[in-house]
Amino acid sequence: MTMPAALRLCSHARVPRRLCGCSLVARASVADCAFVRTRRRLLSTPASGGPASSRRDDRSAYSLGAAMLAVALGTLGVAYASVPLYRMFCQATGFGGTPKRHGGGGEEDGYDLPRDPTKLRGNRPLRVSFNTDVSGNLPWSFKPAQKHVTVLAGQTSLAFFEATNHSDEPIIGVATYNVVPNEAGAYFNKIQCFCFDEQRLLPGETVDMPVFFYIDPEFLDDRRMSKLDSMTLSYTFFKSNEIYGTENVPLPQIDVDAAVAAAAPVAAAAPAK
Repeated sequence: MTMPAALRLCSHARVPRRLCGCSLVARASVADCAFVRTRRRLLSTPASGGPASSRRDDRSAYSLGAAMLAVALGTLGVAYASVPLYRMFCQATGFGGTPKRHGGGGEEDGYDLPRDPTKLRGNRPLRVSFNTDVSGNLPWSFKPAQKHVTVLAGQTSLAFFEATNHSDEPIIGVATYNVVPNEAGAYFNKIQCFCFDEQRLLPGETVDMPVFFYIDPEFLDDRRMSKLDSMTLSYTFFKSNEIYGTENVPLPQIDVDAAVAAAAPVAAAAPAK
């Protein structure tokens, strides 16, 4: 059989293959296959406005809404807890001249203080003065029973304050406090204190409030305190809603006899075990 002219030209080594008709046919076949594959992919992909796309949009909107709700709830929680958290931080670190709360042993252990503070190296008398203020929105008077006390580092001391409600209604007050100079607040430890606790005074009522405290012996090792022989403990009373943002609602009174009488039928009806 006689080989066709096109194939003879194709088989000739000296003829460039790009001029051969069979090469052009092969390239066209490859292009057709690529076109078919691309067309199949397009047909198998759902349109942007189809049900699958709608479901993805719904899931995205749900995720965004959940994230925004979580942020809102987190912000609300931080705002609600900011006052007690800040108070705990200040009491633990003495930040801003805030006296620290004693966290050691009890009275039977001597509050983990030296038995004889006079034997501590460099110990000296320290004068603690007291200052009191009242918010303009609180119709109370508030004053210290003594202007100052003198203590040694590592020695406990007790001071009293007097508060009077001059209004014709019960009022709940809260006291804030700090020590000046601020650096000394880290060594001022309270064992018992009325600060940051709600105090409810009836109309015309006067109460005495104690503060039991000591100066940490580590005060003597701080070079910044080497020339400090006096400090001031200041208290300021506010209405409770000025501190915690709550209304001044009188605390509920519980009638114990009525509570017992109401609980008796329930206890009698309960089956015996």
